[in-house]
Amino acid sequence: MLKDNTFGRLLKWRERLSFFIGKWLFDKPIAKLEAARSIQSILVVRGDGKIGDSVVSSFLYRELKSNNQHLNIGVLCTPNSRHLFDADPHIDKVHCYPKRAKLWQVRSLLSELPNYDAVVFLAEVFKPRDFLMLRCLNAKANVGVADNVALINCNIASKVAGQHSQQYFVEAAKSLGFAVNDFSYHFNLPDVIDEQVLSFLGDKQDRFIAINAFGNTSKRSFSEARLREVLLALKARFSYPIVALASPVTQQLVSSISASIDGVFCLDGTESIEQNAALIKHSKLFISVDTATVHLAHCFKTPMVAIYRQDPANFAMWSPNYQPTKAIFTRAAKTRSEEVSIEEFDLDELLDAAAKLLHN
Repeated sequence: MLKDNTFGRLLKWRERLSFFIGKWLFDKPIAKLEAARSIQSILVVRGDGKIGDSVVSSFLYRELKSNNQHLNIGVLCTPNSRHLFDADPHIDKVHCYPKRAKLWQVRSLLSELPNYDAVVFLAEVFKPRDFLMLRCLNAKANVGVADNVALINCNIASKVAGQHSQQYFVEAAKSLGFAVNDFSYHFNLPDVIDEQVLSFLGDKQDRFIAINAFGNTSKRSFSEARLREVLLALKARFSYPIVALASPVTQQLVSSISASIDGVFCLDGTESIEQNAALIKHSKLFISVDTATVHLAHCFKTPMVAIYRQDPANFAMWSPNYQPTKAIFTRAAKTRSEEVSIEEFDLDELLDAAAKLLHN
């Protein structure tokens, strides 16, 4: 534990040093935005490349455009997440930007971008490249939540403290003078992918249980043994077919387990989040660990059991945020530094939650 605490303190120290270097080099106050009506173009920075965050903010572009159909909306995103924005009819231009741009690259990377009236950049921790990015974009309004950043002249931190992550984007829109009336998420699911998945499902469409057992780390994922245990328990309790979601990383494992259990299936050759979105869309019930697929289920209002760690702040920010859903939680951590695995939940509680949703 001493080693973990020391490493954590070193990371915090490095983070603070990086912040103050960036602030000293590039931060400068800009005039407070007085007339929101003057905003005719907005750039939303989605530089983290995270699918879940992008889905949670998906309503924003539609709502901004509903306020002003002539508003020019751009998105600055990583190359690997561009497909999430390209097909959105409410986004006028998608610009690519590396997740971890080198400081010396920032000016040249942004030099081709048009000038936007407002930038929405909701990072809580700033690095030197973030300060420089805002300087280069030179917008009249920078919306953010980071503390002690003079470049942010529309700081919404006090309005979103303790709120769901969606509220960050609601308040960002409101701070620029735009109303939000429809909070529903949206995901661009190509027809060709939908048809491919429907072909795989056959007569199982709308009458199967889908499950995603994998997050972005081992602690946020089921082990092979736990996944097998959960699948067998679901099969014993319910008469529905089960489809286990996979990714290019987990395909071999999930396919192997599915092939060994009668009534459990897996889509071969899973290549994209769009394929998993289609499986979620057409399921009767979805079960997921706390990851992006929770928010994809929101897009289709699929009944869902979501599995979270016992972390009130995380749940407040990343809960499913729709109905019908039920959340179950892992055991509590025994120490402050313990990272409880997402698979350490009560299996009977999961089965009971699933039964209630299936029988509604």
